[in-house]
Amino acid sequence: MYSYEKHFDVVIVGSGVIGCSIAYYLAKESKGKLKVGVIDRTTIGEEASSGAAGMLAAQIEAESQGSFLELAIASRNCFPLLSQELKELSGVDIEYMKSGICSVAFNARQETELKNRMQEQKKIGLESVWLSKEEVLKKFPFLSPDLYGGFFVPEDGQVSSSRLTLAFSEAAKKLGVEFFEEENFEQIPLKEPRLNFIETNLSKFSAEKFVIAAGAWTGHLFNGLVPVNPIKGQILIFQMSPGWIQKNQWNTPIYLGEIENPQQIGCYAVPKKDGHLIVGATAVDRGFDKSEDKEATEFMSEYICKVFPEISHFPFKGFWAGLRPKSPDGKPVMGLVPGYKNIYAASGHFRNGILLSPITGKIFADIFLKNSKEPEAFSPQRFFQSKAIA
Repeated sequence: MYSYEKHFDVVIVGSGVIGCSIAYYLAKESKGKLKVGVIDRTTIGEEASSGAAGMLAAQIEAESQGSFLELAIASRNCFPLLSQELKELSGVDIEYMKSGICSVAFNARQETELKNRMQEQKKIGLESVWLSKEEVLKKFPFLSPDLYGGFFVPEDGQVSSSRLTLAFSEAAKKLGVEFFEEENFEQIPLKEPRLNFIETNLSKFSAEKFVIAAGAWTGHLFNGLVPVNPIKGQILIFQMSPGWIQKNQWNTPIYLGEIENPQQIGCYAVPKKDGHLIVGATAVDRGFDKSEDKEATEFMSEYICKVFPEISHFPFKGFWAGLRPKSPDGKPVMGLVPGYKNIYAASGHFRNGILLSPITGKIFADIFLKNSKEPEAFSPQRFFQSKAIA
């Protein structure tokens, strides 16, 4: 016997930042005409969306031109207006700052790589600047002087990841979306080309369309049919003192090179408005294990103290580990699952879920409300040459 049975036009599985963004844009663009429900096995934003550093690193990480960079730029450009919209509707400040992001080179190889990246982006009209060693140290006097320069992107920035997820969900609720937490089920029934309902431990949800936005759990729910798997990311959290914050007036995230060890940790430091300093991050395949990797904590602590000596005086608040959803090519998976008539995937955003959340919501609103085609470069079709059901 179910606690309740509910019918919707669209049921979204997953209330992380991607699921909440899709819910918000569907409700907003349909002006409340679409009946939308969101179900989650835990609570809203409980997993990777709650602990992400919140960087809007559209350009700073882009190693090549192409569809992914275009998607990232388009999504980054949504944030100035989106932050105002969400504040007005939800009352939640997502702490958007167009503070720029800087990637600092600590050896000649990194300097060459970053300068090449900058030149490639300039060819397509994207703004960036190379900072000399002296300019980097003037901007970030707390860094070790043992550096070569920095690639600075003024248009990149940051938000609070947890506040963004909360703002999307609260705004969606105001627009009529219903959320159901602690609703658990193991896998999606995939025997028929059309899915009519999902049964959880508590309830039964039927819908015309289903969007699976379950982050790192997406592949599991599809029994491997959609190839999205968990990649563990671990960060460290330090507390900056009010005096240090006042003295340095620092709000620009900094990439600080790679930590050379078996895990190849890419190091960054992100100052947050609440005084926390987030240092990350690992990217390793450990299945669904979110326990602390003490060796990684040691590597990260040792390295960050070398390139950012003053951090050794900051109180260590602890670690956080989450699971990022990664597809085989590292790009998002967005669109109708081949072989099925009404099951859509919205996952695989890997390290860019926060950045890509607005554009993902807009893409699904266009698919459902305007019959737009899903973006070919990110369609699930690319993984299904031989898997589709007849």
